[in-house]
Amino acid sequence: MWNGVRLSLNSLDASIINTPKQVAQLNGSNILISIPYTPYKNDELTSYKKFVNNGGTLVLMDDFGYGNSILGYLNIDCRFSGAPLLDPLYCYKNEWFPKVTDFSPSVRKEVKEIILNHATALINTDKTEVIVWSSLSSYLDQNGNESWDEGELKGPLPVATKLHFGAGTIILVSDPSVLINSILIKNNNMLFIKYLTNSDANGEKVILDSSHLAQDPMELTKSKLFRIKQVLSQPYAVLGIVSLLFIISSTYMLKIGGSIGRKS
Repeated sequence: MWNGVRLSLNSLDASIINTPKQVAQLNGSNILISIPYTPYKNDELTSYKKFVNNGGTLVLMDDFGYGNSILGYLNIDCRFSGAPLLDPLYCYKNEWFPKVTDFSPSVRKEVKEIILNHATALINTDKTEVIVWSSLSSYLDQNGNESWDEGELKGPLPVATKLHFGAGTIILVSDPSVLINSILIKNNNMLFIKYLTNSDANGEKVILDSSHLAQDPMELTKSKLFRIKQVLSQPYAVLGIVSLLFIISSTYMLKIGGSIGRKS
């Protein structure tokens, strides 16, 4: 659907993992994309640290999730701000969809303009290599009133950066929405994602960790219906339900009969 990532997975020839155990099994030749929308346990954070230390590339894409817990565990000063990045002048549709054209030379060779969707920005990036900035008219709406106020950070603001960690690399992007089907096709978003996950002749494989993606209501409903169907397929479950229905209907009929008898 519009908010899925099938186009991204297909264009990157990427595979999906959905358990922390699978992260622990990755080697340094992999490129791991993580969208941290649910909390991490200590063993998961350890797996991430080991993966990057051993030469892996972690592309951490977050806006208002739990990305900072990973950065804190790794003792990295950079953080996702968590405040909305708005741009009332240079945008697509409205201020919640900033347009970005300020790239480092390495990115600019391939990417001219990208569209963000309800993004944030990065702060404390001094010890990192910033590769993408928002426009001069952008700002962080830290008090949530959708207008710039004195003291709120103004653009250009970092929205993507990278740093070396151990034998590996960490790339931070302050908007995971560039991956979804409806935004990936805007402007040069697809080229940007391909740049972030550029695998050369070293046999690198792109992998999406979906274990921390929050399920939407439709997915939760489908999962519950599937579990109910599994339970109902068991003979003892059917017998129990039939027995319960018989007891309920019998009790109701006895109650009705008693009431009629008293009235007559």
